[in-house]
Amino acid sequence: MVKTREWLWIILFSGLGVGGAIPVLAQTSGHGHEGYEAAGRFPHSVVVGDFNKDGHLDMAIAASAERKITVLLGDGRGGVAANHSYEVGRGPVWVTAGDLDGDGHPDLVSANSGAGTVTLYLNDGRGRFVKRKELEGFKGPVAAVAADFDRDGRVDLAVADTLLSTVLVHRGDGKGGMNLVAQYPAGSRPHILAQADLNRDGLVDLVVTSLGQHTISVLVGKADGTFEEPRVFKVKRFPHYMAFADFTGDGHEDVAIVCAGDDTLVLLAGDGKGNLRKLAEFPTGVNPHPIIGGDFTGDGRLDLIVGNRSTKDLTILKGDGTGQFTRLPDVKVPDDPIVLGAGDFNEDGKSDLVLVFASLHRVAIYLGDGRGGFTPAASPAPRTTH
Repeated sequence: MVKTREWLWIILFSGLGVGGAIPVLAQTSGHGHEGYEAAGRFPHSVVVGDFNKDGHLDMAIAASAERKITVLLGDGRGGVAANHSYEVGRGPVWVTAGDLDGDGHPDLVSANSGAGTVTLYLNDGRGRFVKRKELEGFKGPVAAVAADFDRDGRVDLAVADTLLSTVLVHRGDGKGGMNLVAQYPAGSRPHILAQADLNRDGLVDLVVTSLGQHTISVLVGKADGTFEEPRVFKVKRFPHYMAFADFTGDGHEDVAIVCAGDDTLVLLAGDGKGNLRKLAEFPTGVNPHPIIGGDFTGDGRLDLIVGNRSTKDLTILKGDGTGQFTRLPDVKVPDDPIVLGAGDFNEDGKSDLVLVFASLHRVAIYLGDGRGGFTPAASPAPRTTH
């Protein structure tokens, strides 16, 4: 199983369109989908981590058509022990996590595209989130990265704003506060923002996709917590989510990115200096959005999984360690998988998946068999606390 950067597994997202979220304060009943947990109206982002320090993986989901974040606490058996919700600004389309106040507990960050704000929630150490704070100065925040950019031991914050066409970088004060220090161009309609280390210097680099220009931009990190001017690379139409790892086996971090407009996965090879070149393309299902990397087949080599919204399935690509992939049988799912997460939720040593279904308004854990197969985990109805 692939190791993570720190305690965080995956952050993935898809936007509804800025300002288009509708605040609906109700959860669906989920009839006919036992084991699929309520996650608010039109969930569109997930982050996985151990929020209550019990050794079991939990998850937080942003409900883009409600003003809330849903936190599902895992039971260590592939199920959910508790369901809590927290109010945020209108149109939350992204959630991520980081230790904003330096107490050793992961806090939550929500990008609220409808409100034009970013919500910070501090963790009380027991998996409950308190001391809400709103950051302003945005127009259409759609994605965020929380990490220590300048290696001062304090978590900083970068936010992609689709209406400003920028990435805004904030320096953390180690107490939960953030101060804006820099802004960088991000192309037309920036969509997904992620962290990587493309030049192998131990500093955080930022990578942002542009839906308007069909490009990705690499912002190479500097020791003072700022970034170089963007290096722009052309990809296919409507680039969405990205996975970062050494897929080619040359010691350099590469980028795998799904392009929804061409039903294609594009593999970009890194040179270890922050530059990328197109290496290969692989067909997916129709309208691919999320992607995740890991050793899902148990052979010690990195594989890729893509969620396809229109064909309602998962494309499983088995890697050979050199940048080539073999397509395994697709996994059918009940609706549109808009977000994927990963982790060992039943603690059997095999990678499992979190599937977030926008139209079902629900999330499910699919248990991995270690050979590239996945089945939904049966889960009792969680205790719900608002």
